[in-house]
Amino acid sequence: MAHALSPENDLTVSVTSYPAKKRFGLTRAGHLARMRRMNTPSFVSLPPDEPLRAVWPTPGREFARTRVNPDYGRPGWTRDCGRRFHRGCDIAPVHVTPTGRTTIVVFTDCATGREYPSEEPTFIPHDEVFCACDGIVVEAVGDETVSDFGRHVVVEHRWPRCGEKFYTLYGHLAELVVGHPRSLISAGQCIGRMGQTSRSADARNWMLIAPHLHFEVRDAAGRPYNPAEFLRRYTVPA
Repeated sequence: MAHALSPENDLTVSVTSYPAKKRFGLTRAGHLARMRRMNTPSFVSLPPDEPLRAVWPTPGREFARTRVNPDYGRPGWTRDCGRRFHRGCDIAPVHVTPTGRTTIVVFTDCATGREYPSEEPTFIPHDEVFCACDGIVVEAVGDETVSDFGRHVVVEHRWPRCGEKFYTLYGHLAELVVGHPRSLISAGQCIGRMGQTSRSADARNWMLIAPHLHFEVRDAAGRPYNPAEFLRRYTVPA
């Protein structure tokens, strides 16, 4: 697992190699000039006819959004004006507290490259985060400075019918409550609390205005499944 999801692999399988910056008005000042173009990957197909039962990893079932970008948290579109594929989904919290403070973010019009600084209100999330399926904890990273996903957890699972492994990732946590790696964990068991952690200062700034859980689902080779399709197919409707 550590190999499949390590940043040393190519961009189509790495969960930590890309910075958590945003597209269409969600790009940091000067970022357009610095970003190199990359081939856009796509999601791999979920295996057919798997009798898997899963739960939503948060109390909420809405994707995060910003004032100008309703697609901010959705999977499968390209961020940074078409330069980066969003492999996960960003699920918004149900319970937040306004901080009473603001932060400055820079929106970019991708058609013109023009950038628009904006002062936005900030929030603190409080939702618990739950394991989506029965599995084994393979990563529990409590140091927010080592990954763009900050404090995060990776859990190994197996498809019931074909027996192949797959993995779920839960990123930007405020705190972890899971056991040590290789410990068993059940669907619906609390993993931690939603937060705004990342080694990227830019990512932390954006999470102040749009707090969320970053949730990914990967196959055994580290290739991304569509997490929204995974949740739609295998969880019970609210």
